[in-house]
Amino acid sequence: MSTPQDNPNGQGDRQGEGQPWSAPGTGGPGQGGHGRPGPYGQGDDGGQYGYQPAQSSSYAYPTSSTGESGPADKGPAPTEVQRAYQLIVAAGILYLVASIISALTTPVPDAPGSSFGVGLGIVFAALFTAVYIVLAVFIRKGHNWARITATVLAALNVLSVLSSFLLLPLLSQAAEASGQAAVQPSGLSLALSVIVMLLGVAGVVLTYSKPARPYFAPRKLGY
Repeated sequence: MSTPQDNPNGQGDRQGEGQPWSAPGTGGPGQGGHGRPGPYGQGDDGGQYGYQPAQSSSYAYPTSSTGESGPADKGPAPTEVQRAYQLIVAAGILYLVASIISALTTPVPDAPGSSFGVGLGIVFAALFTAVYIVLAVFIRKGHNWARITATVLAALNVLSVLSSFLLLPLLSQAAEASGQAAVQPSGLSLALSVIVMLLGVAGVVLTYSKPARPYFAPRKLGY
């Protein structure tokens, strides 16, 4: 019978003696086990792993119900729009002045309610002047509806002035034929009416000039 040979290192078959027993797959003390996975969401070394949901950005993109940008996006008004603003405001103020001069200088027949009619005309002129100024302000901000409204009012003013020059002689003849005194506006009020018409038309025309047209064009919001 042969005897087992001694291990040169003195260990032999007693390798591992003096070390505590550990279950398979768990590793010994101080050694990281690789046989059993850690809790869900943690790696073997305690680090986090797994799917992390992407977090949405907190930035809110600007939206618009009409898809158009606001006037603040248009930038400074072109020179033509600034001049149009000045002309339309001047037309509105001069219209009020012309109405007051016409009310004070035009002879009014002594009839009941004639003074009330003169006062009502001045109030109407003041309201019309306010409309002129409001439209001019919104035109300077680039609102297309204000430009369209000013265009309509300028066209009506042109028709009013032209009809006045055409109808005044006919009204005078009709009044003389009936034995009544003809009501004739003063030459100053007529001249001011023509100037108001020209100022309003010039202001509106400037808003349709080539440098001013893009300022009134609606702008879409894009991403």
